[in-house]
Amino acid sequence: MSKWLLGLLSAAFMFVGAVQAQQFEEGVHYEVVADEATSKPEIVEFFSFYCVHCYRFEPIAKSIKEAHPDAFEKAHVSFISPRGDVGETMTKAFAAAQKLGVEEKISDAIFDYNFNKNSMLTSKQDIRNVFVVNDVAGDEFDKALASFAVRASASKMDRRATNLGVNATPTFIVNGKYKMLPQGFRDSEDFVADFTALASYLVDK
Repeated sequence: MSKWLLGLLSAAFMFVGAVQAQQFEEGVHYEVVADEATSKPEIVEFFSFYCVHCYRFEPIAKSIKEAHPDAFEKAHVSFISPRGDVGETMTKAFAAAQKLGVEEKISDAIFDYNFNKNSMLTSKQDIRNVFVVNDVAGDEFDKALASFAVRASASKMDRRATNLGVNATPTFIVNGKYKMLPQGFRDSEDFVADFTALASYLVDK
């Protein structure tokens, strides 16, 4: 390959890289919510099982998780609640599902009850029943829900949301510093791909 052609190709790749780096703008596609980033890459979706928008965002969340399996995680928030303190109970239940290794199965089931079957889960017993019909023994659920590890995990989720100023769901925070802005993609022809690309851009930023 001639030096001229090699130089041309190198310039082309540099141009493409520059375009890709410039396609996301602060204030349009993301905003800075903290001065310092986390020591390890992380993409956290703050969500609620009582949020219909979170339900509709599930394909996006799963796309980001597939692209970044080691960095992506979900954190349930307690401030959305259909009745009393059931929001807090649901956060503990999500932590219990993680502890028991049934997070995805239980998450799909809860969203299905709340938004497809029109059977909103409004009590601890309702939530427990979902675990039971999805092959988690009732006493196993009770033990996990009452465990120190689950209570600590639930408390951490709420604390992280508070510290980052999360007051709506779904909210995606990357590296504890960048908040992704879905409204910046109103004209996107492929929102899932573009939003996932933003997560990839920010996690390496």
